[in-house]
Amino acid sequence: MIELKNLFAGYSKNDILKNINMQFEKGKTVSVIGPNGSGKSTLIQCCTGILEPTSGEIIIDGKSISEYKEKSLARTVSYLPQINPVSSITVRSLVMHGRFPYLGYPRRYSEEDKSIAEKAIAAAGIEEIADKPLSELSGGQQQKAHIAMRLAQNTDYIFFDEPITYLDIKYKLEFAGLMKRLRNSGKAVVAVLHDINMAFTHSDKIAIIDRGELALFDTPENAAKSGAIENVFGVKLLKSEFGQYFFTVE
Repeated sequence: MIELKNLFAGYSKNDILKNINMQFEKGKTVSVIGPNGSGKSTLIQCCTGILEPTSGEIIIDGKSISEYKEKSLARTVSYLPQINPVSSITVRSLVMHGRFPYLGYPRRYSEEDKSIAEKAIAAAGIEEIADKPLSELSGGQQQKAHIAMRLAQNTDYIFFDEPITYLDIKYKLEFAGLMKRLRNSGKAVVAVLHDINMAFTHSDKIAIIDRGELALFDTPENAAKSGAIENVFGVKLLKSEFGQYFFTVE
């Protein structure tokens, strides 16, 4: 479990996150939603060791995040940012980079490393483009390659920051299925999402961040009933007869 206790964090001594208390459990999916600039990405960067909090605690499996060495943390927590670099390396080479935290010196991939990378490529559904240069792919294909790299990292906790931005509807549904499989395999999956239907339909918990504060952290059903969506976004959340959630302006 990752526990956030009285967490404050920000940039240039200006706190964006204020007194955040929440947990991310293995075998559960959490979707983080909120207005632009509310602190969603800041939250994930703290949990993955990229940003150091100004105060409060981040406890991972009973140990403070500050006690983890770089490689140990990279074997425990993985992170897909909003923007990823594009290079001329092949997709397969990129995915193999996910195994770096497990390598010694000199870096030599074992058969197990190669097997895990191939399984990640298959899980992301990119076998047909595995040997193509990343620079020749569409934005959506590049995103799937970067997702596969994080899968190859094989961590207990996976954080995605707007992972479906460049994906069309088919691949969005595939990503939803991937989140479910990861959760069912015992991993904790945390995703910043703007797709409200996906967030409410494919999550165990919804975290709503508003102006740096945790406005709500509850099940999708309770979140929909709470009125938090109306208060934070200024719109009404409805559920169709087919079980899909959507916004409407009254």
